[in-house]
Amino acid sequence: MNSILSKFLNEFNSSRSYTENYTGDNMSKDEALKILGLNPEASQNEINKAYQNLMKLVHPDKGGSEYFAQKLNAARDRLLKR
Repeated sequence: MNSILSKFLNEFNSSRSYTENYTGDNMSKDEALKILGLNPEASQNEINKAYQNLMKLVHPDKGGSEYFAQKLNAARDRLLKR
């Protein structure tokens, strides 16, 4: 899981401003899958599990950042079509 987090941090840390607010509507399905480290056939359970595991690492209350938490929320929402 740490390699997925490293890729996530490297890819998105330098690509966008932390002050931007992202929603699932602005995110492609491919981007959402990459963020959560999933394949296109991932089940709802796998999406939620990947989301929960990564959120434990990047949640602002745990020393992470609001930006990464927003990206995870958007990725989950995009894949679950919320």
